[in-house]
Amino acid sequence: MNTYKVAICDDESLTCQEIEKILIENSQQIGAKFHAEIFYTGEALIESIRCGSSYDFLILDIELARMSGIDVGKFLREKNRNFHTQIIYVSSKETYAMKLFSVQPLDFLVKPITEESLFKALKRGFEIIGESEDYFFCNVKRENITISCKDILYLSSNKRIISVVCRDETIEYYGKLSEEMKQLPDYFVQIHNSYAINLNALKKSGTDYVIMNNDEQISVSRKYADSFKDKIFSRWKKMCCEG
Repeated sequence: MNTYKVAICDDESLTCQEIEKILIENSQQIGAKFHAEIFYTGEALIESIRCGSSYDFLILDIELARMSGIDVGKFLREKNRNFHTQIIYVSSKETYAMKLFSVQPLDFLVKPITEESLFKALKRGFEIIGESEDYFFCNVKRENITISCKDILYLSSNKRIISVVCRDETIEYYGKLSEEMKQLPDYFVQIHNSYAINLNALKKSGTDYVIMNNDEQISVSRKYADSFKDKIFSRWKKMCCEG
């Protein structure tokens, strides 16, 4: 059973406790274990992220006292460049849909939160982010390197040199992209003979290009255009239509 890290942020302590209780008491039914941390302000959650904490899910109230849940989402996506973490917004109102678009939330739940609605959102999240402990292994100058897949933006290949471009560094070694694809999880997709991208790090896509969350633009070749579109459509269905 996989373990996922969850940050619960709401200025109502009772709401935080209720959500944590649902996660802990229903892990068998959900099919996953959860390590939950509770925050009562957006500022406290952002400070935790700035200090190096990472989460698979944020369950985040929109109407926080000073810094709103939308502000926290924008920090995560725009400043922290984190598109792996799935955001589940909660609110007592239903009028925020358009304001949430830019932070790409997984779901929007209206209080009071029910087990059924939370389960459906989490299960969609599992499909999107994959296993919480996906790792990529490579050998660099006879040293074995382990990289968390959620930190990888994309892989590129140039004259048998593989470049693994991560959020904070680029790792290079000799290899074949076709071989490396075999060990990558399902949310990676090849878009060119020389490029394979992490869909969780995709900021924008066009007909023949993608923009990653580091603002780098990569071409989508004709050879891979159809399979890439199919992958995007399948992902959209998981996010919006299932459950």
